[in-house]
Amino acid sequence: MMNNDDPTVCVKTARVAVLTATSLAILKVITGITTGSMALLSSAADSLLDIFMSSGNLLALKQASKPADTDHPYGHGKFESAATLLQSLLIATSGLFIIYKSIQQLVIGSEQLQNLDAGIAIMALCTIASWLLSRHLKSIGIQTGSTALQADALHYATDVYSNLVLLIGLIGLKILNWNWIDPACMDDFLDVGLPAHEIQAIVSCIEEFANDNTGYHNLRTRRSGKYRMIDFHLTFCHCKTIQEAHTTAQQIEDLIKQRINNTDVTVHLEPTACKHCRKAKHCTRVENTKKLTSNHNS
Repeated sequence: MMNNDDPTVCVKTARVAVLTATSLAILKVITGITTGSMALLSSAADSLLDIFMSSGNLLALKQASKPADTDHPYGHGKFESAATLLQSLLIATSGLFIIYKSIQQLVIGSEQLQNLDAGIAIMALCTIASWLLSRHLKSIGIQTGSTALQADALHYATDVYSNLVLLIGLIGLKILNWNWIDPACMDDFLDVGLPAHEIQAIVSCIEEFANDNTGYHNLRTRRSGKYRMIDFHLTFCHCKTIQEAHTTAQQIEDLIKQRINNTDVTVHLEPTACKHCRKAKHCTRVENTKKLTSNHNS
């Protein structure tokens, strides 16, 4: 039968937590490197926090188990209280961090994973181990009245949920082919612009007709399924006819579609006054106007 007043019980239990957290962290690091999964490596980083928290608990419980002395006539129990408070703060912080990392992994950067079976097996093992450890810590914490162990149990319970989410994601990728997990799909929903090299290709197409227009602005791009949606404003000398401007815009649009597949291009035509035109210094029409004005004044 367990002696609820024996402080060494709490210390031994805390030591089990440290050893378990260390083992899980090592497994996650090895598997994360093997599979190439940043999500697993992020989970390994969370396990390093587990080691830190459980080690702090172990030190606090060792200190709390010391008998009363001259400096601490009521004993050293407050060390455990301090560890409990620190655990509570770190649990809240790590919870927010886990939410942030989950959203970040969904929105940013798709993973090309290798050896998913190993990742699934290790995450299943980590989930079960975290659950068993949480139950054990909670049981001993309640029996001994140790608030530090109970707080540690709550911390490992949050690990169970985060590990479970990652495990479900890996199973989805392996068995159900959940392509919607791919962050590239999220780009469509968030109207993320096209890659830099495609933007540069669009700009090159516009600049090939630089002699026929006075510039462009408000270039916007996004994806819609397999299609690339492109729109921009194209400016022309205000003396050009609508037909001339439309012809140039159509040529640019055709060139973009020729170089980039599955594009939908919308061009808004705008006139440019001579005083705002970047080509005014070299414009024949402007020069002729100046000559006529000069001759008229003379």
